[in-house]
Amino acid sequence: MYQEEILQINGVRLWTAIQGTGQPMVLCHGGPGGYDYLAPVADMTSDLCRVIRYDQRGSGRSQPVGPYDVSTFVDDLEGLRKHFNFERWIVGGHSWGAGLALAYAVRFPARTIAVLHIAGTGIDDQWHEAYRENRLNALSESEREEYERLRAQRGQAEDADGERILNRLRALSRMTDVFDPNQVDNLPSFDEYFVSNEANEKVGADWKNYTKDSKFRQSVYNLSMPVLFLHGACDPRPVHFIETLAAKLSRSRLASIPESGHYPWIEKPDEVKSSLRQFVVDFI
Repeated sequence: MYQEEILQINGVRLWTAIQGTGQPMVLCHGGPGGYDYLAPVADMTSDLCRVIRYDQRGSGRSQPVGPYDVSTFVDDLEGLRKHFNFERWIVGGHSWGAGLALAYAVRFPARTIAVLHIAGTGIDDQWHEAYRENRLNALSESEREEYERLRAQRGQAEDADGERILNRLRALSRMTDVFDPNQVDNLPSFDEYFVSNEANEKVGADWKNYTKDSKFRQSVYNLSMPVLFLHGACDPRPVHFIETLAAKLSRSRLASIPESGHYPWIEKPDEVKSSLRQFVVDFI
């Protein structure tokens, strides 16, 4: 069964999709400020899990209503769980959504069967510097020069010019998110629905505050449920920080997917499917 529906959750209308049978699972897209593109991941486990996808508040097919902060996004997730009347569920996410999954598990451990942390950045704020270096190294010399020039101009640009610069920066970054350059056109395009720069900036800034908080970091280290860290070996978001985090958790598994970048299920679907399914079968 597959069903799409707009639900009133925590004071905002959220687009949702549900499919499959078995253990409840929710998948949180990246951004912040983006919208769902995780249908291929849901398809990999929908015979084992009842999978929920949704557009986070502020963008996509959901209502553009704040507040835009991590706590509210966690509240939205919990509201979805209550609506579907799931006692517990697997909480998964990609990129920023992986961080959201960790934040939910910290606040609601009794409601979390397991966590799927797919191509996330972990909780060490120092990842930014290494990511920037890896991303620039993946660009050609002319692309690097353009990227640095646009980054410098972005702070002074306004309105349409600022939007143009931001879009070009995103296009350049997108080129570094694959191992195989021929796969760039297969990445999610984010052209069909609204992308919220406001949600991106505000939630992103709040997540940085979370990762700097020693109590939050310790709460992540103390998570007792199974956690799968699935990461593309060639993702510019450095796997080193994920390896370090995984080593601190008592029930973690790290699957590094070779020859793949930030969207490993696009470049290596068989390997990702095998890792996800094995995790569900072994631990759930």
